[in-house]
Amino acid sequence: MPTDYIDQVFLLDPASPPAVGTQINFQQVTLTDQNDNGLINRFAGDNINGVDIVSSWPGDTVTIDVPNVGLVTYTGITFYLADGGRMFTPTDGQALQNGTFQGSTFVNTQGSLDVNDLPPVCFTVGTKILTPVGERRIEELEAGDLVTTREHGDQPVLWIGRTTVDGRGEMGPIRFKAGVLGAKRPLLVSPQHRMVIDDWRALYFFGHKEILVAAKALVNGDTVKQVKRDQVEYIHLLFASHEVVFANGVPSESYFPGHALERSDREAQAEILRLFPQLNHVTALQKKTALPVVRARDARMMTL
Repeated sequence: MPTDYIDQVFLLDPASPPAVGTQINFQQVTLTDQNDNGLINRFAGDNINGVDIVSSWPGDTVTIDVPNVGLVTYTGITFYLADGGRMFTPTDGQALQNGTFQGSTFVNTQGSLDVNDLPPVCFTVGTKILTPVGERRIEELEAGDLVTTREHGDQPVLWIGRTTVDGRGEMGPIRFKAGVLGAKRPLLVSPQHRMVIDDWRALYFFGHKEILVAAKALVNGDTVKQVKRDQVEYIHLLFASHEVVFANGVPSESYFPGHALERSDREAQAEILRLFPQLNHVTALQKKTALPVVRARDARMMTL
């Protein structure tokens, strides 16, 4: 069955770019994986906002001058649509930011978007994160603050990202009722945010005592449901390694950029390290998740 994903895009074609200095603002779109194979491309009726994809070009780059940040280069994929539209989305683990266009590069070989390269997973404002001094609201945390992780004790936050999106569609948060997964109070996370599952089904179906499963795969319409908001602010926490942290008492994952860094070219990797200089000393560069990950389509029997 088709699966929809919400993504950020720039409405531009790196092969036919706007003038340097043009204001560029990202927009949200819905990507539809028509045959649910985990790849977005021109085959099987995959589309964006209902318009068929006719070609896709992974490896394009776009450089934006972001206010108060400077030059940011995104490596990603450009989609050509049946109605003539052109859209670029990053696949390097970064979230798009508004700014002015500075440059682009383009490739000549087509390919697909792996849905695992879609937007970062996030917590919502008001979530209480366990720290050495007790629970703290996530929006009050700053880079350098210590957070209690399950495997590695108290670890400093390297970077905190914030994104406000339209919460009336597919990006509406997933709400876990108090008591579910040990939640001390209701917990809201982004649909792709992966939760720790440690019951018998993890071992029976997947051969692991504990696994990570996207929140949207756990929706049951009762104790776990998707709720709508006009707007929702998502916050993601980056550590030196992929961690399990405690949010409202529930074990779940931190932001994991490892797969994007591993797949990006050297220039894109250097750009990420420039944005997050604290990662320069991290040799592993988060190439391994804290626990085995089960894709959403394979985890439907895990509904709580």
